Amino acid sequence: MNRTSPFRMRWLTSIFLAGILLLPAMQVFAQSSLSGLPFTRNFQPIEYKAGIQNWDIAQNRQGLVYIANNFGLLEFDGDQWQVYGVKNGTKVRSVAIDSRGRIYAGGQGDFGYFFPNDRGQLTYISLADSLEKKFRNFDETWSVYIDNDKVYFCTFTNIYVYDQHTFTIIQPSNAIDHSFLVNRQLYVNQPSVGLGVLEGKDIRFIKGGDFYKGKSIAAVLPLHDNHLLIATFQEGIYKYSEGISQPWREDLQAFLKGSIVNCVIRLRNGNFAVGTQNNGLLILDPDGAILTQFTSGRGIETTTVLSVYEDDLNNLWVGQNNGLAYVELGSPFTFINKQIGLPGSGYTAYLHNAKLYLGTNTGVYMREKNGKSDFKLIDNTRGQVYHIGEYANNLLIGHHNGALRLQEPGAAHLSYEPGSWIFHPLKDHPATLIEGVYAGLQVYDMVNGQWKFRKKLRGFEESSRVMAQDPSGDLWVTHGYKGAYKIKLSTTLDSITGVKFYGEDKGFPSNLLINVFKVRNELLFTSSSGVYKYDPKADRFIPDDFFSTRLGKTDQVWFIREDAMGNIYFISKNHIGVFRKNSLGEYILEENVFNKIRKYLNDDLVSIAILQNNEVLFGAKDGFIHYDPTMKADRTLIFQTLIRKVGTTYNGDSTLFFGNYSVHDSITGEQQLEYQPELPYKSNSMHFTFAATSYEGNADLTYQYYLENYEKDWSEWNTKTLKEYTNLKEGNYIFHVHARNVNGEISREATYTFTILPPWYRSVWAYSVYGISIIALLFTGFNLLDRKYQREQKLLEQKQQEELNQKDTALEKLSQQSHEEITRLQNEKLESELQHMNNELATSTMHLLNKNEFITGIKNQLAHILKKNGNEDVKKELTQITRNIEQNISADADWEHFQFHFDRVHGDFTNRFKAAFPTLSPQEIKLSAYLRMNLSSKEIAQLLNISVRGVEISRYRLRKKIQLDRNKNLQDFILNF
Repeated sequence: MNRTSPFRMRWLTSIFLAGILLLPAMQVFAQSSLSGLPFTRNFQPIEYKAGIQNWDIAQNRQGLVYIANNFGLLEFDGDQWQVYGVKNGTKVRSVAIDSRGRIYAGGQGDFGYFFPNDRGQLTYISLADSLEKKFRNFDETWSVYIDNDKVYFCTFTNIYVYDQHTFTIIQPSNAIDHSFLVNRQLYVNQPSVGLGVLEGKDIRFIKGGDFYKGKSIAAVLPLHDNHLLIATFQEGIYKYSEGISQPWREDLQAFLKGSIVNCVIRLRNGNFAVGTQNNGLLILDPDGAILTQFTSGRGIETTTVLSVYEDDLNNLWVGQNNGLAYVELGSPFTFINKQIGLPGSGYTAYLHNAKLYLGTNTGVYMREKNGKSDFKLIDNTRGQVYHIGEYANNLLIGHHNGALRLQEPGAAHLSYEPGSWIFHPLKDHPATLIEGVYAGLQVYDMVNGQWKFRKKLRGFEESSRVMAQDPSGDLWVTHGYKGAYKIKLSTTLDSITGVKFYGEDKGFPSNLLINVFKVRNELLFTSSSGVYKYDPKADRFIPDDFFSTRLGKTDQVWFIREDAMGNIYFISKNHIGVFRKNSLGEYILEENVFNKIRKYLNDDLVSIAILQNNEVLFGAKDGFIHYDPTMKADRTLIFQTLIRKVGTTYNGDSTLFFGNYSVHDSITGEQQLEYQPELPYKSNSMHFTFAATSYEGNADLTYQYYLENYEKDWSEWNTKTLKEYTNLKEGNYIFHVHARNVNGEISREATYTFTILPPWYRSVWAYSVYGISIIALLFTGFNLLDRKYQREQKLLEQKQQEELNQKDTALEKLSQQSHEEITRLQNEKLESELQHMNNELATSTMHLLNKNEFITGIKNQLAHILKKNGNEDVKKELTQITRNIEQNISADADWEHFQFHFDRVHGDFTNRFKAAFPTLSPQEIKLSAYLRMNLSSKEIAQLLNISVRGVEISRYRLRKKIQLDRNKNLQDFILNF
């Protein structure tokens, strides 16, 4: 033990030796009730991976257990252990939790509190470092107490009172041993002067406090009527009232002194739990009598208990010198086994004359109901025991070696026939007893108040472990793998008159696992599937409604037993429990509370024993399990499932959350917004570690979970406390988990909300870029398409235009061709007309020329004739004719006709030429026209009726009038005009 109080250490060695000497004597203070030792779960340092010594224990609202350990603050969540070190890595001696969830701790040379950081990991914050240097140097903080907002840190030199902002420092003039908070008053023990109470900054000594001068106090507890219970380490336990201290129990003082009391707490039921140095853990009643002792090999694994804590289910956490233990003191179940002197598997039990007899595979054991000793083996009973029962005031034993009768100080044989299974009294024959053995039946008679063996009955050689008698008097014997037999006995009960077999052909589902029990005053037959009863009219078996409607038609019931109150206890393949009968005669199934014991039950010969006071013993692999129906645990307390760690497997194993939430200055169980992470897509593989704060039944917990927005429903129940998810898509997720304990109770649900962000290429801004890009692409595409369309349209239009142009060109060409053709035709027509006109003009001209030539010829002939003829009259006439001819040659009518056709052919030449040269005479105009027609001078002379010489002269004159250069040809000029 490492406590450093100087007043305790001086006697440690001698007291420890005295305790060892007194240890055998503790047996006289053993448990006195019918129950055994509570279910206990032990934890070794190798399991929780911390120091061996555990000095103080506390539990928070979420059910997490915190322990002041040599290695730091030890945390247990029902599945995993975690150690949180203090700043200087020293031992933690004390722990307390306030209403806000802050975990205050005191240790060697330091004190402070643990609080979650931004990732939910508990972190130690030293308060001692805020003290002035002169107050900072202290040894150990053995106690931490919380009174509303005040926190008392108690050391051996000073008391530090913290009000959440500042410290008030109490500096007693005398050294302090230990301090204790009782009813909001701090009691302070100063061994040099005695016990006092803190008032303000001073310690006021209480009346009679000097009684404790020189004593080291382990605990101060409130009792009734302002009485105090004051436990010392080495001087026993005292009751204090009005200044007077007296031994609490005088008969225990010596034992307590030798035990060395380390700690004492008062339990909610009024009892006390006392942790000792040498004798383990003691449970005392309100008057100080020892009810139960736990020590090495007896519930717990060491003799030294340093701390005790009672949880909300009235179970105890026990801090030991080398480990931890969880004692289910509030459970209705206890073990009766080798730890209290009962070795072997349990088969049968009977309470007789205030003595409890238990039969195991090693013999019959007995303990006084109100005695102080452990179970003792009854002489001559060693070996397999199947049955213990009272028949006509005789306590008989069915034993592997034969039938026995218990008698002081041992047991005597009634028969040596091997394999005595059971005894059964016969209806209407109180002086006769039937025994079932390995091979058949035997008969016993009552002679002088004792049973005497009569004979073995012939005609039936089957194993007769289970039997019952029906109302008609027939005896039913069932065989585990053959079927059921109805046996008729003779009226003298000394022979078998008939045996009838019932199996699968008589209504049973098979010939296997058939047993018979008397329940509700009728015989029920269990089978491999369902429960049946016998129908004598049909002479066959039919399903029983009571069990079929409550457990199902296919459940395999192994054992049934009814107590005096009508409650029906049973064990089946799928269920274990009791149909509890209420005041209205209704049966209510109660089974969840029994689930915790199923794994301990004997699976060889299942048994349930109802004791006289309606307590129940279940045969177990190791002894018996005692059930006290009067103990009702508070099942309104719902345990909690907690998410203890959340991590991602990206880039190794990165923890995101360490299991603790906080709001401002308080620890809470609910996830706040700031604890809801938004994770990058690369962290989309998550794992969750969880646990449930249910510690009973060796914590046989199962879990269900599902991930909202990923899974549609809960998983199957399983024992895994780790769940992994990989390759989650982006989105919002909520992880749900809850637990089911051994009692079938389902915890509150725990949730964890988180968000997986999309990868950069699926993020909002990426989608924005995508959107913009798509819009840009669409715009560009549409623009390109539009341009292409426009281009195509243009090309199409161009093509169409070209086609139109081609068509237009073709049309135009055609038109042009047509036009040209028309023009050609017109030209041809014009040419034809012109030719015609030219022809006409030429014809006309030739006509004129011919006419003039002809006329000229005539005129010349007439002139010749005129010369030859002398007749005046003839001459006169001829002269007149000549004048007429000349007038005809010079007549203008022919010219005008000629000019009309000439101008049409030559583009109105005469008018244009006349306009260009207005001074020209008509004769010159005619000359110009004839020159235009490219007539020779001779031809012109004839047309003008002048000589050729006259034509030349006229040409000369014309040339001068038009002022034609001498180098230019007159006729060419006129042709080109």
